[in-house]
Amino acid sequence: MRTGSDDDSDDDDYIEGVDGSDLTGTETVSVTPEQHERLKEVIYGDALFDRIRNSERRYLVVGRGDGEAGKRRKTVRDLLDERRSAVGFRLEDFGLPGDEIELWAPAFDVLSEVATHTVGVLEDYDGGHVWELGLLYHRQRRVRNDLWLLKRFYPDDEVRRDRYDNGMAASHLFFLEEAVEERVLTWETVEELEEAVGRIP
Repeated sequence: MRTGSDDDSDDDDYIEGVDGSDLTGTETVSVTPEQHERLKEVIYGDALFDRIRNSERRYLVVGRGDGEAGKRRKTVRDLLDERRSAVGFRLEDFGLPGDEIELWAPAFDVLSEVATHTVGVLEDYDGGHVWELGLLYHRQRRVRNDLWLLKRFYPDDEVRRDRYDNGMAASHLFFLEEAVEERVLTWETVEELEEAVGRIP
């Protein structure tokens, strides 16, 4: 887990036109000693982490966690988890309670580091998953090689605007999508979503 300040020059890491400080609001993810112990208990003490360490491909699946969108994201996780020598996982699979919100950022930091692939399931630009993708870009140079975006397409213009009308998020994710290019896969139905998952190596 990274704590404190990084010595690397991050200026070259940002997509042209994106100010990295706007993506996260902070330069680093810092934890207190007590929080560090709690993270060790929650993440490293979980049997899932042993599976992650022993798997050749490790898919961190980010996106909306509630409602029907959350169910679709869980389906993506399950499809990836069924692969040979692979494990799919979400941050919430580690049982972090909602009242320990201060641990979510450092937990995400740890898990995104151990993942070989990060898969974002996007159905809108409203939620913590938008922040997570911004943090990924801000903190990890390798995101251009490891990130896959499964972005829902809405044929109705008004619905599409409603789902993706968030000025700052739309701007950041537009540049992020440009950076990963052919690894942005669009889908409209659940069947198309499952087909898109099959295209992720």
